[in-house]
Amino acid sequence: MVESFGGALNLTLWILLMLGSVYYSFRCLFQTKQFNDQYGFGDSAVFMTRFAGTNVGAAALISLALIVNGPEGAWAFVAWGWTQSLIATITGFLTVNGEWAKVEGVKATAEGYIAPFGFLVVNSILLYNMSGILY
Repeated sequence: MVESFGGALNLTLWILLMLGSVYYSFRCLFQTKQFNDQYGFGDSAVFMTRFAGTNVGAAALISLALIVNGPEGAWAFVAWGWTQSLIATITGFLTVNGEWAKVEGVKATAEGYIAPFGFLVVNSILLYNMSGILY
């Protein structure tokens, strides 16, 4: 398994991304009220929170499948993760530092752009380190 990822570092980073996806999908899908209350989204955000959780949950399941079957040819999946993380970092920063953060009851935190930035960095490392495997 380690060999198919090009070394222990890549496999560890892959698992780290997968665990992050599992964490956020679980929070969005199964702890929706607590997640929304934590950030002051309110009950009207339940649908969008769960919708976001389905996307992150899909990433977690595909990551697991690629651990089992090997990441060969999975460039598009990692590139999707990189692109999603980039967009989330930018929009998260703008949102957390914008008008939305001033709405009464909203509890905006830097997690809205720091977590996606962490995913972006890890996906960047994987794209670089695993270029010969993913393509």
